[in-house]
Order: sequence, then C-alpha cells, then structure tokens
Amino acid sequence: MSAEAKQGYYELIEPRTLFNSIIPVLLGMMYTEYNFQFFRIFPTIEMCIATIVLQIFMNVNDGYWDYKREKAAKTGDHKKNPIGKYHLNPKHVLAFVWVLFIVSAVCAILIGLQTNIYIWIVGIICYAIAISYSTGSHTISAGPFGEIAACFAMGFGIFLVMVYINVCSKVSFNWNFIYPIILAAGIPEICNFTLMLGNNLCDHDADIANGRHTLVSYIGIKGGLYLFVFNYLLGFFLTGWAIWIGVLPWSVALILICIPTIYKNMRFLWKIQTKPKSFPKVVQNTQVLFITEAVGFFIGLILNLRIR
Repeated sequence: MSAEAKQGYYELIEPRTLFNSIIPVLLGMMYTEYNFQFFRIFPTIEMCIATIVLQIFMNVNDGYWDYKREKAAKTGDHKKNPIGKYHLNPKHVLAFVWVLFIVSAVCAILIGLQTNIYIWIVGIICYAIAISYSTGSHTISAGPFGEIAACFAMGFGIFLVMVYINVCSKVSFNWNFIYPIILAAGIPEICNFTLMLGNNLCDHDADIANGRHTLVSYIGIKGGLYLFVFNYLLGFFLTGWAIWIGVLPWSVALILICIPTIYKNMRFLWKIQTKPKSFPKVVQNTQVLFITEAVGFFIGLILNLRIR
C-alpha cells in the first residue's frame, strides 16, 4: 500500500474519534468494579474489540457514503473526501467497511451467546443505529434524531452493555438495574449528544444547502445553543444524582473543575459557529470531561479498595 493510500485510510478511520467509544467502555468497567466487584474477562475483551471496531466501521462507512453522495451530486466536494483526495478505490474501501462490520458483529454475537436475550435486544438496536447512521440516501445523521441516536448508542448503550455482560448472572435486567446506569452514564450521554449537536451547529448552512434537515434546522442556531447549555447542566445533574445515591464515588465530583473550560468554550461557540474554529472547542469539552471523570473514578476505586 502506498503512503498516499495509508494517509487516506488513516483519515477515513479518524483515530481521534475512538476516544468517544473507549471512554464509555472504560467507565462501564469502573462502574462494574465499584458496584459489583466482578468481571468476566472474555466478554469484556470481546466488548472492547466490538466497540472499537464498530466505531472505525462507522467512520469509514460515513466517509464512503459521503463520497458517493458528493460524487453523485457533482459538487466537486468528493475531491476533498479522503477517498477522492488520495485516489482510493471505492470498491476497496467498501470491502474494508464489510470486514470491519463482520469483525465487530462476530464479537457481538459471541457476547450474546454468553449472556441472554436482553443483550441481543440492546445490541441489535445499537448495530441498527450504526448501520443506518450514514448508510444510504436517508440517514439518521441527516435527520433530527442524530443526537438522540448518538446519545443512546455511544453514551448509554456501550456503558449499559459493558456492565451487564459482566453481572448478568448476578442481577436482573430491570429498572432497578437500568436507572442508576442512566444516571452514571450522564457524562458519556451528554458528550455524545453535544458532539453531534456541535457538528450540526457548525454545518447548519451547508446542511440546509445539501437538503440535510438535522435537529438544528428545526430549532434554529439559537435554539441549538440553548440546548447545548441545557445538556451540560443535565450531564452534571445526572452525575451528581449518581454520586448522591452511591453508584459513583464522590471523587467523580472532580468534573466540577471542568466548568471554567466549558464556560469559556461555550462563550466562543455562542459567538462563532464555524467548523474549523468552533468544533474543536466542542471536542475539547468532551475530552476534558471524559478524562476528568475517568481520573475521578479511578481515585474512587483506589480509595474503595483501601477501605475494603
């Protein structure tokens, strides 16, 4: 493979986005250890592989279908896509998409065979979202439900499955099990929601021109900005509630130190909504929150071990 082709596939894979799937997996593992002190090694490894490979699948598949749509529209934008920019063979890219999907799906099936019907249901929903997110002419990402889909699959779904595959033999899959996870996954949920929302805010004019009717096209840029603020407040509220009922350690409150950074970046986003300047601010908020919560959770686990 030439250096040009390697760079093209690197840009299609978008390694920086893997952070958004790895952290919910890590937080789910920490939640399991903190609340249940029990691990099943093989399902955990299979879940890590399935999640990371599925994220790569979504990135490459998104790039492939963007290229097809842009080329069909004859806008010239397809030349900016990694496939056109680096002269990749679309058939080879599509084959790569299929390989990624099969690898992830095989791991997911193995997980399902080792657990029960509830994992199959959640897994099928998450994979359906992953496939329909950018495949075809009518995609989730081009409609008003992209943020909700990202919040459910990447924020809540990964966290929930990571916990349940380890403790399915010990706990019942009911509301008493699910609702604390909804609270504990507050930061991953709102971060994935706001990443999608921030992307759509910055692409608002281009999306309208290309016939993409995202949530922002319905509520407007101002409405999107207010929703942005609400979601951060909701994320902190859910996390605080989880700490209050004891399913997260008090040290997770360390995320409060992120408020100045989030406030600064939100002020910038409120004034300017452009992809090159504004979207990195949204990504920074996500990274700061994810890293800080993971560090706080790790501190709580260490302290919990010392107490035991």
